[in-house]
Amino acid sequence: MHFRTQTTILLLVGFLFALSLADCSGCSKRPWIGRRGLNLIKRDGRPKCGKTIGVAPLASISVGGGYPSDYPGKTRRDTLSKRNLAPFPEAAAPSLAKRILPTFPTDQAAQDTFMVEQVELAAYDVVPDPYEGNDINSGQFRQIGGTDYTKDPVTLGLGRKKDDAGNPIRLTGCTALIVMSEKAVWFGHFWETLAYDGPNEVFQQEVIDFINNGGTQNPEEQESLAAHADDFKDQAGSSAWILYPVADEVIEEDGSTVQVDYREKNTKLQEEVFKLTGITATMTEYTPSDARDTALGRALYQYDPNAREADPENPDLPVRGFRFIHEYKDEGIHYF
Repeated sequence: MHFRTQTTILLLVGFLFALSLADCSGCSKRPWIGRRGLNLIKRDGRPKCGKTIGVAPLASISVGGGYPSDYPGKTRRDTLSKRNLAPFPEAAAPSLAKRILPTFPTDQAAQDTFMVEQVELAAYDVVPDPYEGNDINSGQFRQIGGTDYTKDPVTLGLGRKKDDAGNPIRLTGCTALIVMSEKAVWFGHFWETLAYDGPNEVFQQEVIDFINNGGTQNPEEQESLAAHADDFKDQAGSSAWILYPVADEVIEEDGSTVQVDYREKNTKLQEEVFKLTGITATMTEYTPSDARDTALGRALYQYDPNAREADPENPDLPVRGFRFIHEYKDEGIHYF
């Protein structure tokens, strides 16, 4: 009796096993079946992710904001949930140096937040305090390279200081000039009302003469560019930018308008910078805006002696670095 029962059970098990093999004969052809026989979620048909894993492809973004009408506007997924399955073993990839300077976002809303927060965290604002109640132009110099280069970060922002009403002082008609190299940075700010909406003689005195001689009202924040020209002339990593408004007329307090040719005057500034440093400054127009909590009108210089971590496998990899960001434009990190 027991023998017959055992025989029946064995036959039944064998029959069921044969059925399972027949049913799974096509499993390996199903793309959503993992190599370990576990069901994985089948991909839906959406476009592949961009350079950042798990982030939907970004639409081209203009300063004016918004996406093209055909862009679905899906929510970004900046983080992915942890995988339950261990990845299939792969060959070890080369180690990459970790960046210390925060990455400039690609999304416009995130860029607004980045610029507001990072400019607020800057150690110094390019706009100086008023002198005896009057606005003054500025030129701030910082040494970062050379034999005894600074081991401390250097950050200069434009848009951190507040006016009497608590509003951030941004570029809303003024002009900014920044000159950079692997040795130093010079960052200047010129008030529109002081230097640009008057006759050429005023511009000559307040801008051209200023970058040659500096100022006397607040010497620490009114250093001349000429005094430090050797830190930029024929130096590695040298570059310069002039940020100026696109508007060509200014409304005075009495309601009258004054025509201002910003480009013509700033071309003279560009020529003077070249005479002093040998650098041709990039002329960049901006549109004055009342939007206070955006990147508009803000600029940021960052230097870090540890802009990225050293790589033991690449001991010659430079780790110091500086960069310049203005509004929505990151000019990139220069490592040295």
